Amino acid sequence: MTKCSFFILLLFPFALSAQLLDNSQGLAFTDAPFFNTQFVKASKIKSIKGEYTFKKQGDVLRESKYVYVFSFDTLGNLLQHYETAKGDLVTDTTVRLYDYTNKGWMVRSRISQKKGFLSTYYTHDEKGRVIKEEVYRDIDTMHSILDPVIERSLLWNTETMQYEEYEGQFRKKVFNSYGNQYLEITRYYDSIGLLNRIEELFTITRNKLTTHFTYSDKGLIERMTTVRNLDSIPLSEVIFAYDEFGNLQSKKEYRNGVFTTEYQVIYSGLTGLLSSILTREVSSNFISIIRFDEPEFWDRPKQD
Repeated sequence: MTKCSFFILLLFPFALSAQLLDNSQGLAFTDAPFFNTQFVKASKIKSIKGEYTFKKQGDVLRESKYVYVFSFDTLGNLLQHYETAKGDLVTDTTVRLYDYTNKGWMVRSRISQKKGFLSTYYTHDEKGRVIKEEVYRDIDTMHSILDPVIERSLLWNTETMQYEEYEGQFRKKVFNSYGNQYLEITRYYDSIGLLNRIEELFTITRNKLTTHFTYSDKGLIERMTTVRNLDSIPLSEVIFAYDEFGNLQSKKEYRNGVFTTEYQVIYSGLTGLLSSILTREVSSNFISIIRFDEPEFWDRPKQD
């Protein structure tokens, strides 16, 4: 999860009219890049680094050297996102890498796996919509995950997409590697252009997931509720809270009606800037905290 992204959100709260975090579709705290690239570019942010502290129920806070890092190019695109954590024998590192066209369209995303990467390549149409996704297993026996040396790539899967647009609707059809449609995703918008709901219909089994969106007075997503078929209990629910400037302050996740995870953004009492991100697993009351250093900027020499 991109927990650390909220640090940038409040780094320059009054410098730009736009927020760094684009939560217009509820993508905060997901694996997908959801930064406002124009904000990052204008702020000349090169990288951000945080270190983890952990707290088990009934225990004291315990610091660590595990890190959470984001790196950007000069255009504000997220290039690399990695984190370290305790493995069975040695420290594990998970890396995500991203590549873009000169229009800012993502053409490849990679996530590290044992001795290599799982890489997805994206082909776009003239409107920037993804019309083909190809998934490869990239082999790197040297395990050079921060600077990959790919020795061999094996094609694992291919899917293609088609699009239809209607008044107040946007439909995406997804076809498997045999050319058979298996999924239809329809996005419905209200009269002022806000996303009202998303319906995901699996065309073979006829199972359907419906996600409903509710908004604040300022047009910010406050709740996302996903229901499977006609179930009375939501499959998942997410609740967001914001400050007076529209900066996201918290996120609560529910699964099958059970409160599972809570994220909180903590600010400095002296500067008003972000100090840390707290993530709490509700069932165990286990808390992980990311404490942030000052970002590295493109126009400022790195301090030793």
